[in-house]
Amino acid sequence: MRIVQLLPRMDDGELAVAAMEFAAELVRQGHESIVISAEGALVSRLTLHGSRHIPLSVHRASWRRPRMVRRLRKLLQTLEADVLHTHGPAASWLGWRAWRKLPEGGRPKLVTAAHEMPQNGLLRGHIRSRALARGEQVLAASQALSGRLQARYPTILREPPAVVYRGVNTREMDSNAPISGHWHQRLLNQFPQLEGRHWLLLPADVGPGQGQQQFLQLLAGLAEKRDDVFGVMIGDAVAGQEKFALKLERQAADMGLSDKVLFLGRRRDMREFYATARITFAFSDQAGGRSVAQALAMGCPVISCDGGIGNELTRCCFPRGACDGYDPEQVEALTLDILRSADPVSFSGFSLRDVTARTLALYQEQPA
Repeated sequence: MRIVQLLPRMDDGELAVAAMEFAAELVRQGHESIVISAEGALVSRLTLHGSRHIPLSVHRASWRRPRMVRRLRKLLQTLEADVLHTHGPAASWLGWRAWRKLPEGGRPKLVTAAHEMPQNGLLRGHIRSRALARGEQVLAASQALSGRLQARYPTILREPPAVVYRGVNTREMDSNAPISGHWHQRLLNQFPQLEGRHWLLLPADVGPGQGQQQFLQLLAGLAEKRDDVFGVMIGDAVAGQEKFALKLERQAADMGLSDKVLFLGRRRDMREFYATARITFAFSDQAGGRSVAQALAMGCPVISCDGGIGNELTRCCFPRGACDGYDPEQVEALTLDILRSADPVSFSGFSLRDVTARTLALYQEQPA
């Protein structure tokens, strides 16, 4: 099949990374992949993996720019694609407007994908968000999101949105591949305080609502009961939140945690950290579940209180770690319990290969 993905930008955000990984898997499975978006840092990686990129300022789609709709319509006619897969409100609105005036017998199947619930806004913003429900096939990134879309757009949806979680590239997150002893030794040489400790991992952008303060609270409680646990926070500060990151480090010192927590910033060796950590935590519902999915793929137990995609994935793969909301006492008790004895993680059906196969099957379903 010839599949066109439409999204705002090929930057390094979660949506663009997911689209790039999906495109690479499509090519690997023998399909033709084309991505239409504004330029971004991931374009070179996209084309390196065999996809074609066509630049279009999708992120600037506006009712004031009908020329962009006409340009996209001409592109679709030229490409003769089998599927037009749009990501998010802006791309779905632009894609639907271009698609609906194509001849019915010669247009691609329109698949719209919602990765998060669009915010209520002004009239035009609301109209644009409604395009998410106008696909011949509508995809949602979680069960909760599927239900919320049904509640908001009951008269537009042809059928309930199909749930398609983001797949994990298990070629990169391979739990069967050994961890290099050199990597472990280098890390301990740089951070000797980690040696002999049970690592508790919080991978999240640093900023308000991302879970760092709850993590410090957890570490402070655990420090009174065990002296062999150590917190590792991985992630850069959210743009504009650099002062928050500095304040967080001062807060850790004030809580007596200077020798029990590290702030490591962004890392490229996440596979090794997931494989070595005893537990990975997710406290924020602002993320797309990527870190939770990768940790589970590596066999690392997860405690998730995010109420979103990560919680659903945890409930499927490590039910013991799925919490209904954040309760400090419950999380601390659960952490101690898992440290004593952890059930094995059952990661099945969420690899990039599995998710791509499910998406391709949905492409081939006949519209309702």
